[in-house]
Amino acid sequence: MSKEMKRNRIAILLFSVFFVLTNWSVFAKDTVPELVKQEEGYYYGYGKGATVAEAQLAAKRDLIENALAAELKAANVKSYKLELSDDAIKARLTDLKPYTQSKKKEPPAVTYRIKFADWEKKEKAYTDNLRTDLASRLNTSKNKKNPADKIAGAVDVLARLIKEGQTELLSAQPEGTELLSRRAEALCSDVSKSLVFTLSVKDGFVGPKTKFAVKVTDSSGTAASGLSLAVSWEAPDLPADSDATEVLEVSSVIKTDSLGNASIDYPVAEEYRDRAVMLTVQSAIARLLPSSALLKKLDAQSAVEGRYVYFSDLKAAFPSVAVPEGEFNAGAVAQDTRAQKKEAAHVASTGAYAIDLTPVTNARYAAYLYLTQNDKAPDYFDNSDYNQGKQPVVGISLKEAEDYAAWLSEQLGVTYRLPTEEEWEKAARAGAEVIYPWGDQSPTDGKRANYRGNGKFSKTSPVGAFENGNNAWGMVDVAGNVAEWTSSAHGIEGETNLRTVKGGSWMDGPTELRISNFRNIDSKNGYADVGFRLVQVQEVSE
Repeated sequence: MSKEMKRNRIAILLFSVFFVLTNWSVFAKDTVPELVKQEEGYYYGYGKGATVAEAQLAAKRDLIENALAAELKAANVKSYKLELSDDAIKARLTDLKPYTQSKKKEPPAVTYRIKFADWEKKEKAYTDNLRTDLASRLNTSKNKKNPADKIAGAVDVLARLIKEGQTELLSAQPEGTELLSRRAEALCSDVSKSLVFTLSVKDGFVGPKTKFAVKVTDSSGTAASGLSLAVSWEAPDLPADSDATEVLEVSSVIKTDSLGNASIDYPVAEEYRDRAVMLTVQSAIARLLPSSALLKKLDAQSAVEGRYVYFSDLKAAFPSVAVPEGEFNAGAVAQDTRAQKKEAAHVASTGAYAIDLTPVTNARYAAYLYLTQNDKAPDYFDNSDYNQGKQPVVGISLKEAEDYAAWLSEQLGVTYRLPTEEEWEKAARAGAEVIYPWGDQSPTDGKRANYRGNGKFSKTSPVGAFENGNNAWGMVDVAGNVAEWTSSAHGIEGETNLRTVKGGSWMDGPTELRISNFRNIDSKNGYADVGFRLVQVQEVSE
């Protein structure tokens, strides 16, 4: 026997005496029969029950837990709760006889006791066999090919150690100091950290036909077959096109097939339609052993996330109108008496394209930031006067608008960009020779556009709030609300940071809302009254 083993046994003996002397007297006042007199050098256990068998099991449990508690204390283990199973109790001290037992006419009550030395001898024999069995199982699990089988085997060992009260006591080797439970935890940790989760759908737009799945392998590519996974869907708190409603998290547990694949169902709740969502998939190892803090931590570390925006009808989500190629009359129309010389009438020409019916809203731009995990929100995005989902996004520089267009092109598989000044003006006129998008009537009646002094809004308004201001092609907010970026620099030759904005805004008067009006501003900045809409390049049929 090693010196360390001797020291441990002496410590257990000393603590056991102390434990009995300091705790049994208090315990005995309420539960121990008066005839039971405690002696030094023994562990005691007392139990009651509806039957003698129940009382014996309770007494035996009490004795074994007292003995194990003494061992834990001697090993300086703190805050460990014993959770022995009935099987673990019954398998120990099988030849132990009751020290005292109630008479036949009395409620069943039993007292057991065992000498410290006898307990140590019997428990050593018991735990030696237990170690041999569990160490063999753990080694077998470690050599499994399937990562899920490795984890399951290690968790089984941990669960058995808990049931036996040996998590913090049983060493991996007879004379060793490393605990067998730590080896099992290490195997769980190593395998868990090697798991690779691959979602079938990358971050972006999804819809009713999108099929979600996940594949789980280890770092070498071996499929994790039969692995339980926790799946959760939730809706991030982002500006939305629809009225805000509480969206509850949707959770489920699935299991991988023989190839490590598992299908994932999209939530059926209506609240999950037409909005940004987050999918989280992680291992569910802790479900096998809920009391393990380590397994919960490993599950959390394994998580993979998918960010999506679900559209019930993708085409309807980005409405546009086709504009044919050809020439049109640009600049001021003849009846516009407030036109300036810089707005002189002229003939311009464009190719074919389609233009968005609405400017880009906060909801659409927020989805872009969310899907790209871009933390650089525009100015005013935290200001409730400007950040409602249906309001047009503002505070966007030309470059930021172009970046959004490039991203949207990738999502939808077509080319989006900012319109030129001519493309914007041609679409705004909708084939008519008019001063404003809706005709020649001034917007001063307060029913056609959001401008300074409109009487309804003092900041940006929800897109489409002025239906009477739509043009003949159904374009919304072409005049007022926000001026819109174009890729042109009207009247400027050579390199410049200036770009032309069109349409006037909530800061402008009625005159600035005329189609031919424009202003050149620094494209590197964002403005509280400037947003943008996009054009989609059309292939010209031969």
